[in-house]
Amino acid sequence: MLAGASALAICGLAPSLAYAADAAATDTSTSQVGEVVVTGQRAALKSAQTIKKDSDQIVDSITAVDIGALPDRSVSEALQRIPGVTLQRTNEAHDPARLASEGGAVFIRGVSWVRSELNGRDIFSANNGRDLSFEDVSADLLAGVDVYKNASAELVEGGIGGIVNLRTRLPFDSHKRLLAVSADYNYADLRKKGYFSANGLFSDRWDTSIGEVGLLLSASLGNIGNRTDSIQTGRYEPRTLGVAQDGHAAGSTVYIPNSVGWRRVDWQQRRTAYAGALQWSPRSDLTFTAQAFYAKADPHDIEHALGDVQGDFPTDNTSYKFNSQGVVTAGTVNGVGIDADTRFGQSHKRTGDYSLNFKWTPNDRWAVSGDVQYVQSHSDVLSMTAFTELGAGNRPSLAFDLSGNTPVLKETQSPNLISTQSAYWWAAAMDHLERNDAHEWAERADAVYAFEDQSWLKSFRFGARATQKDAITRESGWNWNLLSAQYWGASFMNPVYLNQTGFDATHQSSALPGASQLFSYDGFFRGNVQLPGVAWFPTDALVSNGTANAYNILKNTESSGWGWTPLSGDFSQAHPGSDNPNGGINNQAEHTQAVYGVLAFGHDKGILGPFDGNVGLRIIHTQAEGIGLLTIGSINGTAAACALSGVDCTAFNKALAFASGGNVPGFKQSNSYTDVLPSFNVRFHLTEKLQLRLAASKAIVRPSFSQMMPYTTLSFDFGTNFTPNPTTGAFIGNGGNPKLKPIRANNYDASLEWYFAPAGSVTFAAFYKDIHDYIFLGQDQETYTSGGQTLTFDVTRNMNGSHGTIKGFELAYTQFYDFLPGALSGLGMQASFTYIDSSGGKNTAINILEPEQVAGAADATLPLEGLSKTSFNVEGMYEKYGISARLAYNWRQRYLLTTSAANIKRPVWSEDYGQLDGSIFYSITPQVKVGIQATNLLNSRTYLDVGGAVLAPRYSWTDTDRRVAVALRASF
Repeated sequence: MLAGASALAICGLAPSLAYAADAAATDTSTSQVGEVVVTGQRAALKSAQTIKKDSDQIVDSITAVDIGALPDRSVSEALQRIPGVTLQRTNEAHDPARLASEGGAVFIRGVSWVRSELNGRDIFSANNGRDLSFEDVSADLLAGVDVYKNASAELVEGGIGGIVNLRTRLPFDSHKRLLAVSADYNYADLRKKGYFSANGLFSDRWDTSIGEVGLLLSASLGNIGNRTDSIQTGRYEPRTLGVAQDGHAAGSTVYIPNSVGWRRVDWQQRRTAYAGALQWSPRSDLTFTAQAFYAKADPHDIEHALGDVQGDFPTDNTSYKFNSQGVVTAGTVNGVGIDADTRFGQSHKRTGDYSLNFKWTPNDRWAVSGDVQYVQSHSDVLSMTAFTELGAGNRPSLAFDLSGNTPVLKETQSPNLISTQSAYWWAAAMDHLERNDAHEWAERADAVYAFEDQSWLKSFRFGARATQKDAITRESGWNWNLLSAQYWGASFMNPVYLNQTGFDATHQSSALPGASQLFSYDGFFRGNVQLPGVAWFPTDALVSNGTANAYNILKNTESSGWGWTPLSGDFSQAHPGSDNPNGGINNQAEHTQAVYGVLAFGHDKGILGPFDGNVGLRIIHTQAEGIGLLTIGSINGTAAACALSGVDCTAFNKALAFASGGNVPGFKQSNSYTDVLPSFNVRFHLTEKLQLRLAASKAIVRPSFSQMMPYTTLSFDFGTNFTPNPTTGAFIGNGGNPKLKPIRANNYDASLEWYFAPAGSVTFAAFYKDIHDYIFLGQDQETYTSGGQTLTFDVTRNMNGSHGTIKGFELAYTQFYDFLPGALSGLGMQASFTYIDSSGGKNTAINILEPEQVAGAADATLPLEGLSKTSFNVEGMYEKYGISARLAYNWRQRYLLTTSAANIKRPVWSEDYGQLDGSIFYSITPQVKVGIQATNLLNSRTYLDVGGAVLAPRYSWTDTDRRVAVALRASF
């Protein structure tokens, strides 16, 4: 903390003192004997600065000096240190109830359309077939990460926000043998549990009779755990007061939550990764490289959620307190319905990347390279939940105070039955399955011709690339069904209480009473929140040992002929629905062919001094094909009944005939388009240390495979009198859209960069993105033939259209204060600030089958999802006397998380959030370091708001772990 404070204190003096530092370095360099070796943070920053300074594009980098040296546990966490990069900290934006233990989705300059690469090649996860889940990749095996913020024609298309390239090591990167190991023990304070992680790397190169050969092998085992404690209300509903209360007159509008609840999630993940590279250089002008990368992540979690299920708080209640906007902040509600659920979730995700490359430089004018790559990704997902409820007549009172940063919740009941097993009944169960696969072949060939020295033209780079990608997602819906009773039907149901063994003689299980447990919320919010403390939940074992095991026990509670039956795994029986728009089987293929050319230029004399740059053009043809299902709905009524009604039955009879044609499985749809993407980059060397970049380019991002899901559902809307609906018409439909085109953008960038020291710089970058063909929900007329009838339907799908702009700037500063005396010369600082603004554009409805999603995405008063106007990073550093320390604070402003959250069905906002992380390492020897890394030192709390642009009260409070790791690094 002292190091960070000192760095901040002298920040204002840095520009003037930098000249003195440069002069001192110049004076002493001539008198030094031998080589000065720069290590640790200085070396990493110097390497990253060199990449940025010498790049043809605007790029920011993070580099690792030794294995395990990236500053964070996952790639996504490391990326947030880069100017203009922000993280989303929920597993899914549409499901904000569960915060991620590690940073999830990556946004560059406010845009989520980010292309992910591994060593300049495609890399993706099977859940979407487009992007990589960066949180699933260990940072330990990487040499560095590059973030390209503007396009150049030789870069692969697909990122309007930018490109994130993960770089692994190669054996020829080092001139000598390298053996490195790293290990740590990571303790999570809320979870009260520790986890062991380790990684290792071996690299060497040999001169042999067939040429030089290099081999690199590395492996990483990462275990991590996390706990989140959260309190959440539902949405706030407008109500009209019947009587005056707390300063609000009768007839005035107030806002009351429709529910309240709390949850604890215990999450754990085992992440393994392996990387290998074999290089062979039979002669000095030819090198062959084979690389393999395999990453596997196996997260699982147990959730215990407790809360009100009735959601019918009274309007008039003399205990209520309201704020100035009429939002209830405190009160006591009697007869609260209590629902307890235990949820188990697990997934198995793996991605493999295998490539073969050659580079040939036959002379000093030509360089030729070729590349073949195969990527394969797979994921399995299982979710299993069981529910209990506090029986009718046993409902307690709930006193609450939501006015501050720490909520107060207290249940009271007389007699106290909250901790009594026989007071609860079995309520419901739910499961969900996914099995996804994606793979791709990619081939490319590139060549560079260097022109004569001293000419205006420096080089011409050209090449071609082709890909063949197949992605198939298989998802069920959320298979919820009741067990013995529900609060809304207890009068005609036959509850089976938790202490009972079954409903009748044919439905008995001695295991049933032992399938529930008294669960305590001990230490909730570190003991800072008052809660009832206990409830009877389904056991962890019930939900975590497979759905067949759960059914074998729970089927004995299904007392009235209904009940939950687990999913069979036959995904052909699933279809898109309001609970899951991706339900069913989505089988798609995509082929691309691209050619490009880049002409590099430069001259020693120009209006602003020496300059260089490039101009390029990339042309890409994309062809996509999907296999889906055309579903035709049924019709109530018969032709004879319509005839007796006396109305015109022409439309109704056509619909009957059309419906008789039945569904069309294996329904194929295809799409193709060509994009021409020019790019221009120029760099002016204003002085030896000051350079100005200007850039313009065109970029695209293809629609997701879920948006292009090739399904269409056609239905009919006739009233009870057999006449078409006067509002919507008789023939309507909805579906995915395989014919979507990419979102396209014209990007303009400028960057002024001052490099005043080897690891010292001040940079300013401004950007403007003119984006069009946003994907939004629209309606069009489409004609289909079935049952001998050809009819035109009004079909709702996601479509291309709309236009918007995103603009802003980044300011970044890096410096080590070597000019300070003694121990203070080890101080350093990194800082960055980003401002982003937007206008126009459209949000995309994730689920077009949910009316609230559709309405939220179309709400013009809401900003773009995921875009914070401001964000900043401040990092204090210290490196001297074998000590390497950092203290980093990362902050982003409030932003719209989703236009309509699951279950709540209202917009949700993430409030301002800042997190402090730190580390300190000590070099015992030049080869061995020990240290401590800490995450979330300030125990930052996450707050979410629910509502529109005008009224959005806070509805969610979440705490997560502080994590401390003791680490050992060694390299020989």
